[in-house]
Amino acid sequence: MLGFRLLPRFGALLWGFLHCIAPVQAQRSVPEPSGKSLTADALVERLVQRSSLIQDLSAEVHVLADVPRVKIKPLSGTMHYLAPDRFHLKSTRLALLPRQNPMELFEFLRQPQKYRSMLMGNEAVGRQSAVLLSLLPTGMDQDWQLIRLWVQPQSARILQAEITRRSLGTVQMQYFYKNALSPSPGPVPDLPDSLLFEMDASSLKLPKALTADLHRGSVRDGLSPAQRPLRAPDGKARVAMGFRWISQNQGAAARFFKTQKAG
Repeated sequence: MLGFRLLPRFGALLWGFLHCIAPVQAQRSVPEPSGKSLTADALVERLVQRSSLIQDLSAEVHVLADVPRVKIKPLSGTMHYLAPDRFHLKSTRLALLPRQNPMELFEFLRQPQKYRSMLMGNEAVGRQSAVLLSLLPTGMDQDWQLIRLWVQPQSARILQAEITRRSLGTVQMQYFYKNALSPSPGPVPDLPDSLLFEMDASSLKLPKALTADLHRGSVRDGLSPAQRPLRAPDGKARVAMGFRWISQNQGAAARFFKTQKAG
């Protein structure tokens, strides 16, 4: 999952409010179209296997943001990811500084001793059917507090997520794919074409001069709906990130980081 901080000129992305879950709703398994039962552990393994296929990514990134009392123009940048933990995202107009490796969630999933996984049943995400997978970290000192993933069980696509961390709070995320219903075959998993984040605006780290206005949660300075395409509710902030994938497992990120090291 992606965690970023915008430079103080404009503030920061991240995190909102916590939705509690009821353990009594947990299920040991859910049925699949094939007639077999899917367990939480099996679904986690599918997610891990899917992520392990992603080794080298490069993309153009386009960002829109709707934050109370803050006017942020659309911006573009480039992103590079090299497994297991190298990540770089930069714009010529505004730097985006990664706070966490975007694949860190999957690194956490590879350590089943650190959490309990539960299936909470089938739920629809838009027109797509999904299974709600909840992960409860077991260590009192862990940064991760709650992970909820709405996953297409056959493809292991994440359609929606809600992640809470002690250090960052909670963010809700929606994933959008070009081929919405039928994942494309191939050695590299189909990747989302865009992500939509929504978080509690009061959790954003903004310059002190903007803090008072932000915490009022008031209407955005009379902007029309056309000027606010994301239309975040009062007291909320939304950030949309669109991707044009330049290279997938073709060595572009490796070449980029090699150049950075040489420089």
